[in-house]
Amino acid sequence: MRDISPFKQIPIIEIAKRLGIKVLGTKAMCFTGHDSKTPSLTFNKSKNTWKCYGACGKYGDQINLVAEVCKLEFKDAIEWLSREFVILVPWEQSRSPRKKRRLKPAILPPAPKIQESKEFAADPELYEWLIIKCGHVSKPQGVEYLNSHGIPPEIAADFGVRELCNPNLALIRLIEKWGAQRVYRSGIAWGNNGRPERIIWTSYALLFPFYEQQSVVFIQGRLFEGNKKYLNPRGIAKPLFNTNALMKLEAGKRVHICEGVPDAIALESQNLVAVGVPGATSFRPEWVDYFLKFNVDVMGDNDAGGRKFHKEVSKCFAERGMAVRCVPISEGKDVAEVIAKIRRLK
Repeated sequence: MRDISPFKQIPIIEIAKRLGIKVLGTKAMCFTGHDSKTPSLTFNKSKNTWKCYGACGKYGDQINLVAEVCKLEFKDAIEWLSREFVILVPWEQSRSPRKKRRLKPAILPPAPKIQESKEFAADPELYEWLIIKCGHVSKPQGVEYLNSHGIPPEIAADFGVRELCNPNLALIRLIEKWGAQRVYRSGIAWGNNGRPERIIWTSYALLFPFYEQQSVVFIQGRLFEGNKKYLNPRGIAKPLFNTNALMKLEAGKRVHICEGVPDAIALESQNLVAVGVPGATSFRPEWVDYFLKFNVDVMGDNDAGGRKFHKEVSKCFAERGMAVRCVPISEGKDVAEVIAKIRRLK
């Protein structure tokens, strides 16, 4: 079974429009085609339901509407909604799972396949607990970093950015709350044989949580000491940052794909829709499915890594027959630095 409550929150009118139904107010011609002059299909916005008062007499909710229009089974209609509105809620595994029906790509793109180490697994509950327990960014080092990247404090707070000040204490509290094996398996601690010895962010760090709906599915840490700037949970596949922004975005709108999380947050602070790729070479071909309905700008740093980022992302889209626009950044600058300069000039 699957938790269908997130799908029940999608406005029925928005679903109808995504299905190609031309809605005028709360009325439309029925998708079955039996209407000739007067629209018989009525939508109830407050209840998120629909009903045809014409010949077919069909009615239902959001899922029923997708199933009827696209001729899908209940489960496949949920998958359609999941892709269309970027709602990622996994199915529970049954004892004897049935073979999944293969759908036409035009209706339902294949789900992204994420390979993770068997030794580690993402732990949204533990990740969220850690983010809540860490404080808002207040140390001079963290504040200066956000300012230099054009990220206002209130925007950082909205995106759940936190600072980790005492890694050793954090590990102790994590083990007390969740147990050593679970902490180790979550990928946020170094150690052996399931025994965590130290948290992966071994010094002061800014933590950037990745949300899918309300769950924290990944955390990227920005360190300020040592040779490694960014550290991610061990053995956990990197997701895209800020996919929630795509959920309510209308088809045809513009989306910016950034090389890095801070750049995406900086663009969002300027009321631009942006997602972040955690690494110049981390974009995966299956992620193109998120963007098929939108116009895409690719914004990488103006350096060798950024040029490679542009090339790799453009190639993934070209293989799906979709062109993207690569937006150049000033020499030696990244997106966040440009936004920071704009903010200082205001």
